[in-house]
Amino acid sequence: MAEYPHLGWDPAPGSPAEIAALQKKLQTSATALGTAHALVNRLLGESAHWRGEAAQAFRGALDGDLPRYLRNAHRSVSKASARLLSWHEDLVGYQATARTYETRARLSSAELRRAESHHDALAASPDAPPPDLRTAASAVTRARTALASVRALAHELEATHAAEAARIAKSLNEATDRLAPREPGALDKVLGWVDDHLGDTLALLSAGLGLAAILASGPLAVPLLFAAAGLSLAAFASHANDPRHRAALKAGFTDGRFDGKFWSSAVTLTADALGAVPGVGAVAQGAKGMTAATRAGIAAEHGAAATLRSGTSALRSDSIAAMREINDAPKPVLDWVVRRTDPRVQKPLEVGVAGAGVATSTVSLTPADSNDSAKNAATAVDGTRLAVSDGPGAGMTAARTWAGLAR
Repeated sequence: MAEYPHLGWDPAPGSPAEIAALQKKLQTSATALGTAHALVNRLLGESAHWRGEAAQAFRGALDGDLPRYLRNAHRSVSKASARLLSWHEDLVGYQATARTYETRARLSSAELRRAESHHDALAASPDAPPPDLRTAASAVTRARTALASVRALAHELEATHAAEAARIAKSLNEATDRLAPREPGALDKVLGWVDDHLGDTLALLSAGLGLAAILASGPLAVPLLFAAAGLSLAAFASHANDPRHRAALKAGFTDGRFDGKFWSSAVTLTADALGAVPGVGAVAQGAKGMTAATRAGIAAEHGAAATLRSGTSALRSDSIAAMREINDAPKPVLDWVVRRTDPRVQKPLEVGVAGAGVATSTVSLTPADSNDSAKNAATAVDGTRLAVSDGPGAGMTAARTWAGLAR
């Protein structure tokens, strides 16, 4: 939106740089798969003169479905890489056209302001000749028509962009149809696993997005932070409804059984709750702005549609501003460490803390979940991380949000 203030919206969203980076990774993967397929075929060919049980075992390990899977994977990933390359080229062109439309909209907006100013000045003068008034009114109409025309072209570009993006997405799905074998019952297994590990999966995704937000630059960080907070809230709801966590907490509070399971459940739920605090705080600030904008619209009798648009816009802009403020707010313990060491360690320190959260989140999704020592170590790391980073930060966020709502 900031890049297209005169059009009023971005008609060709997307990041060509990120698409190009992903396309290069896919191309590298396709090359590796092709090399692996060729190597397997060569080994099978060269083993034709090898006799005996060892030879049979060797060919049995390499023959069968493996060459076919490698060949199909190579073709699928190559197709996906080609589709992304095509989309990258199209997107670069769409965005160049969008910038051209923005320039035209800027010039048309300036011409409209001049025409309206001239018309208003003539209308305010009692001695203005009627022909001059008509000419000025015609100039206003032409300027408005020019601005509407370029915005209509931008809408057409937006529709073309959306249709092509949908086509590319469909072709990417089709490219992966033969990427892997279709195992009977695999979907049921996946759904069963997700059902058993939903909360842990959501927590891992939230931690991953939180780390990505730290590494991201520019406007991408804020959507990642909102997504991470939303996933934390969903993880909290899932974990709170998990009988295993409820039983562990109940055993601690009612029977005094403060064992590893109790502390693991307590730390898990606390981490989920603290991870959701920034998102809840930002949305609360946005809701306050929406309420104020809605009241102002009602008082000014702007109409239901205009009032709704104004309130929705205030909710979005105020929530984003609040999330930026929360993200940039001081982090007491980490800032203390930085002040006593070197300012250059701040980013690596934040990445390290977030990375520790990602690492500990994986424990419940791996065989290490059945290892008490590994689980206790993950709980200790998470507890320390919450104490030095997420806990103080969430407390300051909650206090700031409360103060902002009280004003």
